[in-house]
Amino acid sequence: MKSFISASLLSVLALCRQTKAAATCGNFTIIGANNYTKPSSMTFAVSQGVVCNGTSDCSVPVGGDVTDRRTTNLTDSTPDWAFQLISNATGYSFNATLVGAVENTTYTIHKGSSGYIGFTPTYRCTQGILSACENKDLDGTPVEACTPFGWEEGMINGTLAAVLTSPETALALVCNPANTSLASSGNSTNFCINPSNSSSGSTTAPDLRAGAGLSNSVGTVLLSVSLLVAIIGI
Repeated sequence: MKSFISASLLSVLALCRQTKAAATCGNFTIIGANNYTKPSSMTFAVSQGVVCNGTSDCSVPVGGDVTDRRTTNLTDSTPDWAFQLISNATGYSFNATLVGAVENTTYTIHKGSSGYIGFTPTYRCTQGILSACENKDLDGTPVEACTPFGWEEGMINGTLAAVLTSPETALALVCNPANTSLASSGNSTNFCINPSNSSSGSTTAPDLRAGAGLSNSVGTVLLSVSLLVAIIGI
């Protein structure tokens, strides 16, 4: 119960302080974990839909481009200067967005199943606090910042998994939305747009956005407790 209360209080403190973030801060100090990974909250379709009704598993071609963006536990409008401070402290970039290629390969959907192959980007993350702020109320603000990344130039790191749907939904996904011109230009969608005219906006399947979920809930609670101790000394 104490951990839950501490985590909730941390969120309230961070959000309240972020509303005053017009003033800049001079430092970001890493406290807790750094350069660890966690999955994005988004999973993108990187294949067309498949209904696997045969006598054996189905091998599904996958690939294309997806776009994900940096995040913090503060707000969606975290200012650029904050990400620059974090980047300076960690030694790796926090670009606003990353358009990256998913490797062209195949993935299996088991017989008797229907769905598509999803790609969940992997984030690189750090934890710390802001200090030397023009607005002293911002001093000690706890931050978890994450960014998508690629091991190779032009690629994006992440994991593939089969996303099971109804046969009707799978059949409606008549192309791979990651292989459209919209996807390659940084406008990822999770619905199928006619590949011969991908700028038309004519959709043939519903939006298939699937939340991957945040897998490191225990780590997030520990972050909350440790940073709260650093900030208010409990």
